[in-house]
Amino acid sequence: MAKFLPKIIDRIENSPVTFWFWLASFSAIIIIRILIENWLEGFRSRSGLFIFYEFTHTFLFFLIAYLLFLWILKRILSADFRKISNVLLWGYLIILTPPIADYIISHGKGFWSFYEFDGLKGLITRFFTFFGSTPEIGVTYGVRIEVAIAILFIGLYSFLKSKNILKSLFLFLLSYLVFFVLGTFPSWITIAVKGFSKGFLAVTDVDVAQMFLTPARIFSREIPDIVSTLNIKMSLVYSLVLIGIVLLGVFFDWKNRFLAFLKNARFPQLIYHGGLLMVGMGLAVIFTDSWITFNFFNVSSFLVLLSSIFCAWLASVVINDIQDKDIDKITNQTRPLATGTFTLEEYKTIGWILFLVSILFSAIVNFKIALLLLVYQAIAWLYSCWPLRLKRFAFVSTFVSAIASLLILFSGFILVSPEQNIKGLPFSIVALLVIGYTLALPIKDFKDVEGDKKNGVYTVPVLFGEQWGKIIVGAGIFLSFVLSVILFNEPRLFWWALFFGGLAFWIIINKSINPRRLPWWILGVVVLYGMIMMKVVFL
Repeated sequence: MAKFLPKIIDRIENSPVTFWFWLASFSAIIIIRILIENWLEGFRSRSGLFIFYEFTHTFLFFLIAYLLFLWILKRILSADFRKISNVLLWGYLIILTPPIADYIISHGKGFWSFYEFDGLKGLITRFFTFFGSTPEIGVTYGVRIEVAIAILFIGLYSFLKSKNILKSLFLFLLSYLVFFVLGTFPSWITIAVKGFSKGFLAVTDVDVAQMFLTPARIFSREIPDIVSTLNIKMSLVYSLVLIGIVLLGVFFDWKNRFLAFLKNARFPQLIYHGGLLMVGMGLAVIFTDSWITFNFFNVSSFLVLLSSIFCAWLASVVINDIQDKDIDKITNQTRPLATGTFTLEEYKTIGWILFLVSILFSAIVNFKIALLLLVYQAIAWLYSCWPLRLKRFAFVSTFVSAIASLLILFSGFILVSPEQNIKGLPFSIVALLVIGYTLALPIKDFKDVEGDKKNGVYTVPVLFGEQWGKIIVGAGIFLSFVLSVILFNEPRLFWWALFFGGLAFWIIINKSINPRRLPWWILGVVVLYGMIMMKVVFL
């Protein structure tokens, strides 16, 4: 047995598993776990919405646990990343057992398995008593059996790899600590959120239940029942935790690649997309008589949605870079594909991950917004990829980009609007944004003139030359400022529009300004004018 077990572990470690096979296997385990739970409950009537949030809650919980143990084992055992990942994936079959164990122990009645709710003092007691004395609810018998087996498995695996009993004991205790924090996570969040006002030692299990189990309103969404409330709220929390874990892990383990990708993110566009989201939210407040309540879950929803939009943009960057790799070798030689920082297959995988995260996280916040971001990605594909590759045609490309930008603004409006639609958004604003975006977005093309020309991409500077191209684009942006006065029928904006429109025109035709810096300069001018316009027109 002493020789047989290491051979089994070695075969598991060296299994040929690609990322996509891993994702499919991991997702399959989660789906089967959910199926078992519902089967043992007799497949009682559940809405599609409930099933979706049960999946996201379960998926994110176990994914976070997986990544934490992957990082811990890799660091402490100094073992290969892929080998540990394979072992953990096989070990995850254990998560199928808790509902079955609870069903057997309860003689078919079942237990309500979720988390342990308690205050700080109670959590300390529960830590030293293996989750406390209430295994019929919260961390149930089945979950405790699962945790015990998992801890023993991790301790045994670490001993087989390190042959060090102290290291194995340390990993054994650390594993229990991780499981305990995850099994009581809502309690820690409640203590952190309410502790400052109520006192950290004064927070009780009742406070935790009030925060996570009571029906709530998150922006314009009503969450009526207890179980759905817990699933949705924890899905939001785990989305943010997952983002933090992934960013930290990638930074520490693949720092150079992470920084190269981050440098390629086009920060003016990230700020622009975040600004569109917030403008949409602000317009919903103005035109639908709604209000934004600043509480923990509203802030969490906003951050999750903002992350989704950033991921959508970054996914479109990946698509564009893949299609423009020949152009970038001429005009953008520092981009990740041009430098060889990523292989083409690695870059494609990153793009798919960003796309999936964008859709999943936005769906957790609002299904309508997820649909808008799906359309956003479809537009990004038509913009960059053959056979249409709409970016080749001047003003057609920017009109398409304008529609994509409008979808982000709609997302913010829908998030806040009481009816979760855009009926209250005035057409004049939509028209101004489409025209303004169409005329202004060609400023990003001045840095790529040489590469675009050689690859048949007919942008404004390619068609008209750099000097006349700047005059045309500058005049278009100036016209956008003037149109704001007409569309809003607001004479008080006239002189402001002339001033800021003229300033934008001067910035664009100024030869001393690096074309790569033009988006930053114009973004600043638009923000200043937008602030004045909001005060004059809406306040």
